[in-house]
Amino acid sequence: MIQVVSMLKTNQRGPVTMSKVNIGLLISQSGPTGIWAPSCLNGAILSAAETNAAGGVHGQEINLVVRDAGWDPAVAARIARDLVEIDNVSVIVAMVASNARRRISFAIAGRVPFIYTPNYEMDAPEPTIALSATDDRLIPPMLAWIEQRFRARRFLMIGSDYRWPQRTMPMTGRMIAAAGGTVVGMLSRPLDAPEDWDRRAVEDIRKADPDVVLCFLVGDQGIPFYRIYGEAGLAGRIPRCAIATDETILTSLSPAAMEGLFAGACYFAAARTAPNTAFMERYWSSFGSLAPIPNAYGQSCYEGVSFALGLIGRCRSADPRRLLSLPPHGVEYRSARFDTATGTLSQRLPVYIAAADGLSFDVVARF
Repeated sequence: MIQVVSMLKTNQRGPVTMSKVNIGLLISQSGPTGIWAPSCLNGAILSAAETNAAGGVHGQEINLVVRDAGWDPAVAARIARDLVEIDNVSVIVAMVASNARRRISFAIAGRVPFIYTPNYEMDAPEPTIALSATDDRLIPPMLAWIEQRFRARRFLMIGSDYRWPQRTMPMTGRMIAAAGGTVVGMLSRPLDAPEDWDRRAVEDIRKADPDVVLCFLVGDQGIPFYRIYGEAGLAGRIPRCAIATDETILTSLSPAAMEGLFAGACYFAAARTAPNTAFMERYWSSFGSLAPIPNAYGQSCYEGVSFALGLIGRCRSADPRRLLSLPPHGVEYRSARFDTATGTLSQRLPVYIAAADGLSFDVVARF
């Protein structure tokens, strides 16, 4: 078992010891994406612990400095600046929602590298090192699979009312139209919507009678909708295909709510590859059987810390100015997503389609 505690520094303030390499970990421990925080923290700790167990980076121990980004973009940007100015981090690794990503990236631009770990929407350029796929790469193979599996031509979309779905749903609609399909409805669900909103949405879906419902509900926002959808008896009749719905969400759903629920992502814990099998073994042996279920977001934080350490190792320095000058595409990092144990930004990420089954998503297709 790897020692996973000694490098973690959470809520203390003031500079950390300079004999260590300080990596900032910015995750939302509250708000809609807070449901992923436990697995994100474990993934990051495991990555740092493995490096420390192997002697650190150029003999220096890795020290994770963890901060809660919350949901408010302005607060997240301020905390990111604190990581740089108070905690003296060399790199910031972030698993936050898209509404905060750009705000953070410009707040610390030119000061430290900013590594963003989850999938995200297409957007204007920004000073971000993104490890996951943009939605323009993730969605096309999903749509192709959906059209073949369900012979779907009529789609309805529902998404959380914030930046990511607001940009990705219209783009998806254009992809559907280009393939000869039709979007029969597009619902924007308010964050923390009341139960009555979800019931009205389900009735709207029943009336529209699409072939498939595409879900862009972030974090815990999908849980009440999925429950009501199952209670209404639609789950067995109109399948749902989702992004940002993972194994963590399934722990809050009944079998009726899971019926006909599919998801697309670049990682699932059930992916049958040798690197993922090894990753899962290390994860469970380090944190125990009651640890939060590994998922795409937790694994992405494992990658994010590994990428930060690869950047430092390749540069042979933890000086942020030197790290910023290093081209990121040649950096090698540990990952459970590829068919090999390491990857680079130049490698194409797999896209998986998986079906909800109990507490896991079973992979049914890979692209």
